[in-house]
Amino acid sequence: MKQVIAMCLVALLVPLWACPAQAVVSLGGTRLVFDGRFREAILDVSNPGQAQVLIQAWIAKPGAAPSAQADLPFVLTPHLAQIPAMGRHRLRVLYEGVGMPLDRESLLHLYVLEVPRRSEARQQLSIAVRQRINMFYRPEGLAGDPADVPLRLRWQRGKPDSHTLNVRNPTPFHASLLNIAFNGVEVSEDLMIEPFSERLLPLPKTLPEGLSRLAGEGCLSFKALTDYGGQRDFSTQGHDSEPFTARLRDASGRTPASPQFIEKC
Repeated sequence: MKQVIAMCLVALLVPLWACPAQAVVSLGGTRLVFDGRFREAILDVSNPGQAQVLIQAWIAKPGAAPSAQADLPFVLTPHLAQIPAMGRHRLRVLYEGVGMPLDRESLLHLYVLEVPRRSEARQQLSIAVRQRINMFYRPEGLAGDPADVPLRLRWQRGKPDSHTLNVRNPTPFHASLLNIAFNGVEVSEDLMIEPFSERLLPLPKTLPEGLSRLAGEGCLSFKALTDYGGQRDFSTQGHDSEPFTARLRDASGRTPASPQFIEKC
């Protein structure tokens, strides 16, 4: 998901100082998928402002301090670029061909920093805006369809007194989920499950009024992000501690299930 970080270069201690109005550059997507079948991936960057802007871009590993000097088998070009007012620019990501796992998708972070213009005005605050999106390198030949990942996730309730929910991703792709809820109570606002991994989520210990009080029952709902940043709705009814999978809701918001399921979930 895209994250925008505003970094004030001068502390906001003097109320007479003010930030000049700046137009943040716009990225052409909230994520970038590098398909291993092709030689490169492209990210469009646009400048909606009335002045020329300078941007710096780089790729880093998740969890590492953002650094343009990361030792990765990718080349991002151009590293520095000027975008004219109301103009557009293309960032190209190229892969060296070796260095990344071949049996699963890999996650990286792509950063775009808008370098603030130097102002001649006195007592003026300069702000640099850094944007980050997820970049997925998807090697050629992976089995399965990335769009089917939410359908293949294996969910399982823990013991009645454990109040936990386990989710396992048996695919070679990442699963990006939003608004995970159990019996109408939010469990996680967002969650990314790596390929061939599993996560353990805490469940609410109390259920809203009107829902079943049976410890082994529960309605699970969530949204899943597509390769293009779109969202699809999924839900399912879990019973006891048996593994279960979710189903895609149709345009009416219903899932292809029994009337009992629809009434509860």
